[in-house]
Amino acid sequence: MQRFHLVCTAALAIVAPLAAVPAGAWAAAPAPSMQPPAVTVAAAPWPDGLSGSMLVATVAALEGDDAVAASAFRQAYGLDPSRPVLLRQAFLYSALAGDDAAAGLAARLPGQLMAELVMGNDAVRVGRWSDAKAHYDRVQQDAMLAAIRPLLDAWTLLGAGQPDRALAIIDPWTADRVLGRYYAVHAALIADLAGQHDRADRYYRLALDASPGRDLFSTWALGHWLIAQGHRAQATRLLDSLVAGGAGLSLARDGVLAAMDRPPVTSPRQGIAQAYAFLSALIGQEAERIPDPTGRLAHDAGVRDMRMLLLRFALALDPGFGQARLLLSALQYDGGQAAAARDTIVAQARDGGVAQAFPHDPLATVMQVQVARLDAATGRGDDAIRILTDLARAQPAQAQIWQTLGDIQSGREDWAGAAASFSRAITATGRLSGDDWEILFGRAVAYDRLARWPQAQADLEHALALAPNEALLLNYLGYSWVEHDRNLPQAEALLRHAVAVEPQNAAIRDSLGWALVRQGRIAEGLALLERAAEQTPEDPAVNYHLGVAYWKAGRPREAVNQWHVAQALPAADPSDVQKITAALADAARSGHEDPPPDQDGAARKKDPSDRD
Repeated sequence: MQRFHLVCTAALAIVAPLAAVPAGAWAAAPAPSMQPPAVTVAAAPWPDGLSGSMLVATVAALEGDDAVAASAFRQAYGLDPSRPVLLRQAFLYSALAGDDAAAGLAARLPGQLMAELVMGNDAVRVGRWSDAKAHYDRVQQDAMLAAIRPLLDAWTLLGAGQPDRALAIIDPWTADRVLGRYYAVHAALIADLAGQHDRADRYYRLALDASPGRDLFSTWALGHWLIAQGHRAQATRLLDSLVAGGAGLSLARDGVLAAMDRPPVTSPRQGIAQAYAFLSALIGQEAERIPDPTGRLAHDAGVRDMRMLLLRFALALDPGFGQARLLLSALQYDGGQAAAARDTIVAQARDGGVAQAFPHDPLATVMQVQVARLDAATGRGDDAIRILTDLARAQPAQAQIWQTLGDIQSGREDWAGAAASFSRAITATGRLSGDDWEILFGRAVAYDRLARWPQAQADLEHALALAPNEALLLNYLGYSWVEHDRNLPQAEALLRHAVAVEPQNAAIRDSLGWALVRQGRIAEGLALLERAAEQTPEDPAVNYHLGVAYWKAGRPREAVNQWHVAQALPAADPSDVQKITAALADAARSGHEDPPPDQDGAARKKDPSDRD
């Protein structure tokens, strides 16, 4: 049974999806031109002083520290400007780090996709619209940019004071079968900013009729227009439809509703920033649909870096773009950059918190919750608890705040606090359904640790009713029954179901093998336990179970050897150490003739939340 890491820092969900589009919605375009080059050190001898910079740069790049990699590559390039690879790497990592030096380096890479975009963005920032369009035009044929090419052109032309040309470019795209709604929203905003309100109304109606409420940006824009038309109730319904379909969006609901009194975009810079964030999300959605030859999803570092670059572009143009900030933070965390992920959100919030730094951002509450999660992930547990306690006090009806607080309290082994927080989350949720099994599971683990097994079992059974095929629940309840020596046939059935759901999961195989051994089916259980130990040789509990199976099979020497292996491994749970030590002691006293001590004693029980 695997230990469940309750703190929700294992995978930061993107709680505000930009767009949900079906497969093939955008060009089946190759991604190579946006793929960052591999970080390699050439075999040729480096000039004096260069090797140190290259070592620092390479290690930093491999560790995901883009800021250090950028600085070191720039230093290396300064030492040897004759090497184009150093220029490209210095530019790439400067752009990934959001460093202003990227613009100066881009000027030395004319014609390269990312360099032209950076120069175009730099021109937009200072209002050099003709220069910006010239840079964007140089990458016009790149297939990866096909989805946002009309948006870059249209917003640039609006900045240059040519709204009619801007709308002429984007208008044909509003008929697109899949993304027409999204283009229509941009067209409406362009027309509104140009004072062409009748044309704007036509585009808003087109977007509303096409497929409303599928992403935050469009919902915000359409809600603002509906409110201006005197239809606030319809705007609220539109938002509630979005919230109902998006996990986590309930935290943003009140903020978005308040933000609808203003448009989401008030300048060409912001419009282009939205386009970059949209493309980043689109690339991520497409990558999720493309398996690699091993059957895993195509979430490689290259795709992540592409998405991060686009989000850096968005934030360079609109530093207050909270959604882009959250998306970038999530990608950084996914890449192992927890500290950078936290800094991405709190960089502008050092003097008063996220809410004060982004007072008008509809996602300010979401950002505060994410900061708390990242605080917990970076050793700032007290800060995380403080943020969430303050939020819960201010918004007691928000179940997600209570759930996150419970997660972090569980990570700190404050089981009483966690149980209380999960209970508040359940009360705030009301009728539980679907993914709410996670709240019940969190409380069940807390109850189990508090020796309140009847309540833990009730929560686990309720959670399984909501998610009958969730392997984690099947495994936890089945293993727990085995440890309590209750319902062993039912436990076996649950664990067999879990194995069917996740056939390669060694922890579940161990649980099933242990259940069979406890029922006296030694040979059958032994085979499963041996396979589990082969997969997870570093797990002391699995090795302990295998030792018991060997002993019961009449193979005491192998049992003792297995327990010695288990004893040499670091154990997360003190009860593991107690059981292994007791088994070895009893085996020594018995001269390998009698069975090990009673495995049902309370002091020997294996808590299934404690093993990886």
